[in-house]
Amino acid sequence: MTDPAPVHQPNAVVDPALHRTLAVEANNSTRELFELDARTADQDEDMLRRAYAAAYHWQRAAGAQPANEARALWLLSKVQLLVGQRELALAYADRCLAQCTHHGLEDFDLAYAHEARARALRALGRHDEAVTAWSAARGVPIADTEDRAIVEADLAVGP
Repeated sequence: MTDPAPVHQPNAVVDPALHRTLAVEANNSTRELFELDARTADQDEDMLRRAYAAAYHWQRAAGAQPANEARALWLLSKVQLLVGQRELALAYADRCLAQCTHHGLEDFDLAYAHEARARALRALGRHDEAVTAWSAARGVPIADTEDRAIVEADLAVGP
């Protein structure tokens, strides 16, 4: 009897441009799922897998910047919170904020790092800390008018 063919090829080289395309696709399709009014358990699982796929591909993508990692961590925090994993959501939000701090990311990315922390802290019942994080998110200056409108819309409702 012969051995079955391997399921995957761990040493296969994937073009970084393809990783970028896959990262964008995984990211956008994750957002489509978390914007649904209601999801099934299977959709929640799919959403988690897509978020991790986005993070995986951003780490390997052509032209990836520290902001891509921060946004992947924000996405993981958001998805974990949506599926009820509050502690994990906070851990990813903390990593997102650390990424922003370490790389001097400001503006849009920093506002969303604080937003993710605020929402996770609130979900954990740590209301005073959530208010502080929410204030920090609202206090981040956003230079681009379109980005500012997006952030303000997301922050219009408290954590």
